[in-house]
Amino acid sequence: MPPVILGLLIAASASAQQVCTFTLNPSSRAVPASPDTVGSFAVQASASTCQRTAVSDSPDWLTVSFGSPGTGNGTIGYRVETNNTPQARSGGIVVGNARFSVTQAGAECSFELSPLSARVTNAAGTGSLRVATSCRWTAVSSVPWLRVGAADTGIGAGTIDYAYDANPATTARTGTITVGTRTFTLTQDGAPCTTRLSPTSADHPGSGGAGAITVASSCSWRASPSQPWVTITGSDAGTGNGAVGYRVAENTAPQPRTATITIGDQTFAVRQAASDLPRITGIANAASFAANAAAPGTIVAIFGAQMGPSALVPLQLTADQQFLAKELSGTRVYFDGTPAPLIFAEQSVISAIVPYDAAGKRTVPVVVEYQNRRSAAFNLPIAATAPGIFTQDSSGKGPGAILNSDLTLNTPANPAQRGGFIVIYATGEGVTEPAGVDGKITGADLPQPVAPVFVSIGGAVAEVLYKGAVPGVVAGMIQINARVPPAAPSGAAVPITVTMGNVTSPAGVTVAVQ
Repeated sequence: MPPVILGLLIAASASAQQVCTFTLNPSSRAVPASPDTVGSFAVQASASTCQRTAVSDSPDWLTVSFGSPGTGNGTIGYRVETNNTPQARSGGIVVGNARFSVTQAGAECSFELSPLSARVTNAAGTGSLRVATSCRWTAVSSVPWLRVGAADTGIGAGTIDYAYDANPATTARTGTITVGTRTFTLTQDGAPCTTRLSPTSADHPGSGGAGAITVASSCSWRASPSQPWVTITGSDAGTGNGAVGYRVAENTAPQPRTATITIGDQTFAVRQAASDLPRITGIANAASFAANAAAPGTIVAIFGAQMGPSALVPLQLTADQQFLAKELSGTRVYFDGTPAPLIFAEQSVISAIVPYDAAGKRTVPVVVEYQNRRSAAFNLPIAATAPGIFTQDSSGKGPGAILNSDLTLNTPANPAQRGGFIVIYATGEGVTEPAGVDGKITGADLPQPVAPVFVSIGGAVAEVLYKGAVPGVVAGMIQINARVPPAAPSGAAVPITVTMGNVTSPAGVTVAVQ
C-alpha cells in the first residue's frame, strides 16, 4: 500500500475514534415555584470540535433558551416555568454525557369553594360551584352518581359543573367533590315514601274489640297509636307491604272516644262508642235518699246507667216464696262479692238490700252486673246504723209513710192523736237479733235491731212500743210503733226523726198531729 494512502487511513481511523466529554458548571440548581426563572450554566468540552447539543427532559416547563447547538466550550441558557401545583418537581438538561439538574418547589396553594354544600331533591339535576385559587386543580367526585363536568381541571379561578342522578332509595344520600384541599358536599333527599292504608278507619263498640289494617308502602314504616287504650298486636314495624293488627280496650266512660294509629305518613282513625257496661253514679238510702253511709240490711237505691232492662222489673220471690230473688232480668248486684236481694231493677235505678255480711267493714265495693257485663266498683261506706224514714211520695221529704193507731194513713186531714200511737216504716237499723238473713221474708220470728231506737216528734221524745221486722215483708225494713207524746206540738207537718244507735235520720220528714 502506498505510504500516502496508509497515512490517510490511519488519520481517518483516529478521527473516528474521538470521544467527546463535557463538564457543566454548575451542574444543578434549585428554584422557587414562582415566578418564571431564567439562568445558564457553562459547558467545557473535551475538544473544540465536540458538538454541543442541549436537550431538556421536561420540555413542558424546563426549556433551553440559547447556546445549543454549538461546538466546543460554551454557555447554555434555560428557562423554568412557574409551578402552579402544590407538588415539587425535578427535571434536567442533558449535554452529551453530562446532565444539568433542576429542582423546583411546589406552589403554596390555597383553595376556596363556593358553595361548600348543597341539598337537592331526589330527582336528577345539575349544579355548579366556583373555585378560587392561583394553583392548578383537579375536581374529583367520591361517588358514581355525582359526576364532574368536562372542565374537571384548570389553573386559577374557575367554575366546576356537576350532574347527579335520581335517588331511587327512600333514604337520603351524600356525595363529595374534592378540589385541592377543599371539599364540596351534596346531600340528596330520598324518594318520597308512599303509603296507603286499607281501611282508613274503624268503629268499635264500647266493649272494645280488634281489627287489622292492610299497609301498601314503598318504604319502612312503624305503627304508633295515639292513645294507650289502643294497642298494636304483633309487630309494629315493617318494610314495604304488610299488615298491622290492633286491639281496642273496653270503654268504661259514658262518652265515646277517638284515637289514631299513625303508619308512615298515613293516619288510621279509631272511633269507639260510649261504654255499654253498667255504670254506677251513686248509692243512697232508699227511704231518705241520703247519700252517705249504709248499714247492713239497709234498703238502698243504686243510680246509674245500663244497669238493667228499659222497663222496670219488680221484685220476685224464690220458688219456696221465702226469699227475694237476687237476679231480675239479668241484673245482679254484688256487695263485696255477695249477691244482694233485689226489690226492683231498671236501666237507671235499682233498689237492693245491703247484705248483712257487710257488718264490721268500713267500705264495700258495689258492682252491678247486667247480662253478664259488670260495672266498675263503687265504694260504699258502711256504718253500724243508717236510719231513714220512708215518705209517702218516696222523695225522702214531706209526710212520712206513717199509719195512725187505726192503721189508716197519717195525713193533714187524718192526723194522729196525742197519746195515741203511730206506725213508722224505716230502714237502716243494722245488725239484728236474731241475725238478719239476706232477702228473707219475715215470718213468725221478728228480728229486733241490736242498736237502741229513739223517736222524736216535734222535739218531744216518744215512747217506743215496738221496733223490729215487719211481718210478711223482707228483712231490712223496720217497723217502729211509737206513742205520740202529750207534749208534742200539733200541726199538719210536725217534724219527726228516728235515732238508731248514735245516728239520727235526716230532717225533712213530717207527721200530722192533733
